[in-house]
Amino acid sequence: MLGWDPDRGVREMLVEYARYFFGADVEEAAADALLGLEANWRGDLELNGGVNGTLALWQRLEADHPHLAGSWRFRMHLLRAYYDAYVRARLIREVQLEREAMAGLRRASEEDAGRAMDEALAVLRRGETDPVRPEWRQRIVDLADDLFRSIGYQTSVPRHQASGAERGCILDFLDLPMNNRWWLEDQFAAIRGLTDEAEKQSRLGVISTWDDPGLGSYYDDIGHVGRSPHLVAGEGANTDPELRRHDTADHAWWEEGRSRARLSWQTYLRWPVAVLYEGLDPSARYVVRLTGRGESRLRANGIALEPSRNPRAIGEFKEYPVPPPLTASGTLRLTWDDVDESHLNWREQSHVAEVWLLRQPR
Repeated sequence: MLGWDPDRGVREMLVEYARYFFGADVEEAAADALLGLEANWRGDLELNGGVNGTLALWQRLEADHPHLAGSWRFRMHLLRAYYDAYVRARLIREVQLEREAMAGLRRASEEDAGRAMDEALAVLRRGETDPVRPEWRQRIVDLADDLFRSIGYQTSVPRHQASGAERGCILDFLDLPMNNRWWLEDQFAAIRGLTDEAEKQSRLGVISTWDDPGLGSYYDDIGHVGRSPHLVAGEGANTDPELRRHDTADHAWWEEGRSRARLSWQTYLRWPVAVLYEGLDPSARYVVRLTGRGESRLRANGIALEPSRNPRAIGEFKEYPVPPPLTASGTLRLTWDDVDESHLNWREQSHVAEVWLLRQPR
């Protein structure tokens, strides 16, 4: 429609779409419901209460206009509304379960490591044993099956014979953890194999404070819009539609979408525009810690930093001591020099996944 008339408003186009496919009696409400689906994917999903409101709009349309059940287009939008709301409900619950499990690990730091891990896993597994909104999950499956029968819409490899899981097979990922349960299970298994209790406690201490490094220290999950408060955002698609000046966050496709790696490693930026800290203690010493892949040529307030630890593998900690004069003003701006990796496939190129600014003990 924009190709025909670039000055037309988005909602005007949606009203016309809804009038044609759903009927004049629902055109205004359906246009609002479609805009709601777009708003579902903006910002931090945990905090986006509009997702449930969008589902309510589609449910009301379904209840008040039974003839829409015959429209596969309507059922596809309805499926999206249920899926978004179900994912959000699970996310809120499972993120809270992880927080509860990590708080338990911190409280149990001086106790038997094995028991502490058992208790943490029991909390995490409540996401499976006591699921949220099972009725929404069943409706998603029913709508997907109905769309497969009516138009051959393939949302699953085993169930609907899709060619590959990455081709929109949303049913095949419906039950994947929304927290780091898989990664924690693997970490706990490795820790149980250690013989030194102090080393076990040390490893658990790192895990339990991973994204909560304590007073005076800061953490940013660079690929997560809701957990990167210090990230300086680049331009958006409205002014940089081909992303020539600034990247948006990328999502890894590892192990056919079933990677057990920590979730924060699976979303990342090539190089952030900047990470900015204000109100720092001018008398404190700080260390920058990073995870990601490959090389990071880091600058602090324009000054190149030398790493004290510089591994290249995903999930390993790089660390850069910050000279005290650079934080004397209370402000620190981290930036990255580009690295020429044009010889590498983009999947193998360096990137940044997480950034910590850790205040050092006096």
